[in-house]
Amino acid sequence: MFPFSGRRVDRMTGPAPDSCGNTVLKLKAALDPTAMEDLLRDLRKARNTAVILEAGEVSRVSTLALQALLSAWMTWKSDGHDFHIASPSSALLDAATLLGFPPDFLQGEGIPS
Repeated sequence: MFPFSGRRVDRMTGPAPDSCGNTVLKLKAALDPTAMEDLLRDLRKARNTAVILEAGEVSRVSTLALQALLSAWMTWKSDGHDFHIASPSSALLDAATLLGFPPDFLQGEGIPS
């Protein structure tokens, strides 16, 4: 599973929750290993909260980045928390489809309206 310590981090130093208590993170246009370092740090801080990743601007995605996102998604599901990728770009959709990711990985079921 995803390498998280499970340690709670003060909300003031981590990603801020939205009005519904979800942690919302915006993915960078290029999801390469360098970009993933920042995302993984933010995800560690968001552990034990619902997470929404805004993915509409992703134009390039590495296989390693997709594997990390899938691992995080599976970890959040096993912890009983929501983990959603909102508005995935065509590049992200194509890459996930090409790699045979589960259909519900990018469907955003359960996102509060």
